[in-house]
Amino acid sequence: MPKVVDAAEQRSRIREAARQVFARRGVAGTGLVHVAKAARISRSNLYHYYPDKAALFRDLAQELLDEEEALFRAALGEPGSALERIERLGATVAEAFSAWSEFGGVLLQVWVEEPKKVQRLLSRLREDLSSLIREGQRDGDVSSQLPPLATAAVLIGMVDGLVVQAFVDPRGGPPARDVRKTMVLAFRSILRTKESPS
Repeated sequence: MPKVVDAAEQRSRIREAARQVFARRGVAGTGLVHVAKAARISRSNLYHYYPDKAALFRDLAQELLDEEEALFRAALGEPGSALERIERLGATVAEAFSAWSEFGGVLLQVWVEEPKKVQRLLSRLREDLSSLIREGQRDGDVSSQLPPLATAAVLIGMVDGLVVQAFVDPRGGPPARDVRKTMVLAFRSILRTKESPS
């Protein structure tokens, strides 16, 4: 009796292998033969699931973006005030930097090769974060002088900038605990700017 293979599970295994190989060899330097070897399947079997590297990369790109969105939503969706949840987001993403730096090259390639997907993700993240900023303003925890959408873009830009730094210079950056503490303090400092006298 032939072995029954779960197609979704097999695709997931292939994407995981591709993630590791792309991180090691770079996207341009990786062929499907490398991915097949890492996934421990034949090249012809891999072609059954992914006919070419572009199809595999598109699926992997979506998976990476979905993971980033899930991380943001989990941090923002936990209990607490709006300010506490935004600060938690800063701490959460700081903790993810070591993993992100490992796949930073792949993430940067996703940003370059899948700009529409990244734009849609950024739009959703900005909207979610700006909604939370507005909630914090209504509660009096976040400065009313801050434009919510622009503030969300600045906070996300801080995160993305640190991801790039972690990838480009993984061993030269500060310790993760210092980044985490600084990220939380920076978010708090930006959001709780004192009101100017009228």
